[in-house]
Amino acid sequence: MRAVRAMWFAVIVTLVRSTVIWAQSPDAAAPRLEQSLFAKSAQYPVLPRALEIELALSAAPRHLRDAASVWVLESAGYTQAKTGTNAFTCIVSRRAGDLFPVCWDVEGARSLLRVDFDDAQLRLSGKSGQEVEAIVAQRYESGQYRAPARAGIAYMLSPMRYRIDEHGSVTRTPSNPHLMFYGPGLTDGDIGGARGAFVFMNRVGPDGMMIVPVGQKEREAILGELQALIAQVEQAIGYQSAR
Repeated sequence: MRAVRAMWFAVIVTLVRSTVIWAQSPDAAAPRLEQSLFAKSAQYPVLPRALEIELALSAAPRHLRDAASVWVLESAGYTQAKTGTNAFTCIVSRRAGDLFPVCWDVEGARSLLRVDFDDAQLRLSGKSGQEVEAIVAQRYESGQYRAPARAGIAYMLSPMRYRIDEHGSVTRTPSNPHLMFYGPGLTDGDIGGARGAFVFMNRVGPDGMMIVPVGQKEREAILGELQALIAQVEQAIGYQSAR
């Protein structure tokens, strides 16, 4: 009888140790945070305020972050969380489930930031992603939205960008920290651009941008600096890497 009890005790101890080791393993799945959704849409996760501010600022170079303005998404739409003293305004865009941080200069904030604000309000009113994109296109055509009126720059130096579908499934896009220069109406032919080259157009239209990726050395430095933030963001939005 004692031998049987000893055997079962050994089995229980082994199971407990295995569970503890699994839980402490870096390969173990991190627990998913309770997620709040904007407009009841899985494509618009609401992040903890401090985390969203940090994510928004990660789009800017270090020397601009402390003095930049920041807008965050809350239950009623975007609200200003930080009033800055320099020319830059940072936000985490979520249009149609495309989640990424960006920092606009004065001209970009004046002409393009409004689209993110209105997108949130339209989604809150019950519009679908396709309906919102049609409204945005119509507003550019009617002049309600306008292209940047002068040369300028926006920063997307963060390596974090995610696609979230209508069911909340999250996909991470390849890391591509870059600078953006306003190029309304320009094509790759106009600037000698091509995907994978030193410069290319992200799209043709009033909100078209000349994309200039950073170099490999800079990309590696950015990834190294932001590893802890990446882990926090991915846990908050429910991203799970393929193993």
